[in-house]
Amino acid sequence: MLTIAPMTPEQAHEFAAIWIPWLEGMGRVVEAEDAAIMADPATYYGASGGEAFLARIGEETVGAVAVKGLGDSGFEFCKLVVTEAARGHGAGRALVQKCLDFAAEQGGPALYLQSFKALDVALGLYERMGFTDAPAPPGMNVLARTQVIMAKAV
Repeated sequence: MLTIAPMTPEQAHEFAAIWIPWLEGMGRVVEAEDAAIMADPATYYGASGGEAFLARIGEETVGAVAVKGLGDSGFEFCKLVVTEAARGHGAGRALVQKCLDFAAEQGGPALYLQSFKALDVALGLYERMGFTDAPAPPGMNVLARTQVIMAKAV
């Protein structure tokens, strides 16, 4: 059974262990900000009013995502990844929904994301979930690899 829960500081290595190889496998470079975040995602995202989440099936971590606070603009979900073995089983959708629920519970007016065009399956999921193209909001640190910014009111 799939469960999604806030990540503990002791689980930080699990987030990095699936996210960094995925990013590099996409032909992208781990930027300085990425490396700093992966050292302690729970603290990094928590400091902005956000949260890092892990998806697990039993004891195995199969996905991760984080929500970053953007002040009055709302929230951004970041670093969404699902392991190859878990793809197609609803883990990605469940992680995005967890981010939407978190942003709504915190009173954020919108949830934003950054992505790149090679992730056509993910972009299709975001569109089906109601995300649309949007300009970068105040407070968003747009990464060099970003090609797409989307948002959904919460």
